[in-house]
Amino acid sequence: MRARIVFFGALMLVGACRTHRAPTRTAPLALTPAEQDTAAALAHFALGSFFEQDRGANSPDTIREFELASDYDPGRHRIHSKIAVGYLMRRQPSKAIAALEESCRHNPGELEPLVDLAVTCQIAGKVDKALTNIEKAIEIAPTESALYATAAKLHIHNKADEAAIAVLRRGLEIAPHADLLQLVSTRGRQLVGQQDLAGALRYFLLLRDTDDDSVTPALLNLIGQIYLEIKQPERAATVFHEAGQRSQPPAETFTKLGATQIFLGRTEEAVASLEKGRAIHPQNTRVLFSLALAYSAAERPLDAYQTLAAIKAMTARNPSQKLSMEFYITFGAAADRVGRSLVAEEAFEECVGLYPGSDQALNYLAYLWAESNQNLEQAMAYVVRALAIRPKSPAYIDTLAWVHYRNGDYASARDELKKALEVMPDDPIINEHMGDVYDALDAPDEARHYWTQSVMQDPDNQSAAWKLEATGVDVDAIRRRARKLRRKKDQD
Repeated sequence: MRARIVFFGALMLVGACRTHRAPTRTAPLALTPAEQDTAAALAHFALGSFFEQDRGANSPDTIREFELASDYDPGRHRIHSKIAVGYLMRRQPSKAIAALEESCRHNPGELEPLVDLAVTCQIAGKVDKALTNIEKAIEIAPTESALYATAAKLHIHNKADEAAIAVLRRGLEIAPHADLLQLVSTRGRQLVGQQDLAGALRYFLLLRDTDDDSVTPALLNLIGQIYLEIKQPERAATVFHEAGQRSQPPAETFTKLGATQIFLGRTEEAVASLEKGRAIHPQNTRVLFSLALAYSAAERPLDAYQTLAAIKAMTARNPSQKLSMEFYITFGAAADRVGRSLVAEEAFEECVGLYPGSDQALNYLAYLWAESNQNLEQAMAYVVRALAIRPKSPAYIDTLAWVHYRNGDYASARDELKKALEVMPDDPIINEHMGDVYDALDAPDEARHYWTQSVMQDPDNQSAAWKLEATGVDVDAIRRRARKLRRKKDQD
């Protein structure tokens, strides 16, 4: 059968295929040259198609017949594309490209030959040539979004993201399509994964600026987070604020916005932002915790304490919800700041019970007990545990010294405070404690020296000021000097 088909094709080529007819008086059939070319092209195409099925698209016989067909019908792109496929399968891309270039010459202004040529150039690794032909295709069909996507992918392959963004912007302006938007988003996330945050930001900003439907709070939160990572907090705050104006902003929007505004020193704005977040997410403990931090930064300690107490009450109704170590430390400190010492102690004790390795809670509780001159044995045990975790912490060393002081061991207290001052010589509390220790050691000159240092470091330290006044020192003069030095330091 195969031989019969080949023979049939050969007969067609030589014009020998005839059927017997009854004699007629009409003139014999005569084909014009164009018709003869068409017939020859069809014959070679038919034979090429047979070889394609029988021997494969990359068979030399297949390619030869399709090339002969193209000689008779050079404007038929389908024939050139079959030739190109054959040569590609034979790993001869230059011949495949030549075949498609021939088709483009015979089909100027047509889209398909240009696209096939661009794809073939890409397969051959000739990316610049592929881009040239895709751009020509875009000129012919400017509303075909797939062409812009292809061009952008080629630029990305060339590591030319700026050029890719320019193409995508053109495409989104002329032919906005979900596929283009998806490509923008996907490439941005790829760059995030590659730690190229600045590059990712350009894609996400393109998404934000060209498609309002894509501008969700989640996208804006991502843009804001990138701005934070690249050290542009002002822009981050602007974007987080925009996210908060959108429909159904998540709790994360307000926690990020509030934290950024606190970092920028805009504490009142942070409070307002997080109060709005609380109104939208009244049961979200992260929003409430961030609001408490904002209240504290805005010098509203009672509001901070009450907000943290509300979180504690909410979680008490849900035993499965475990509060973090950070919460307990913050809550305890807030309670202490507003004079709720028993609440503070309870918070720190609960923290130590849940998180035995919390050196901050251990130290803070030990210091509270030392300040109130109670549980000194337990205070000593706790501060020793804290120092085992952070042996060089001047704050912890100060607590240890204060426990010694309360136990009447003034020499040990002095020795420990010397260690603390070596690390933090300008700390007003440590200097005041050293003055108290020297006062207990009956060394009034040394005591006045350290109390003076404390006021110089913190002119509002009323406790050290009273001690100096009791010894006849002009505290107002010290405060004036301290504030003058502080202004000069701020100006410098």
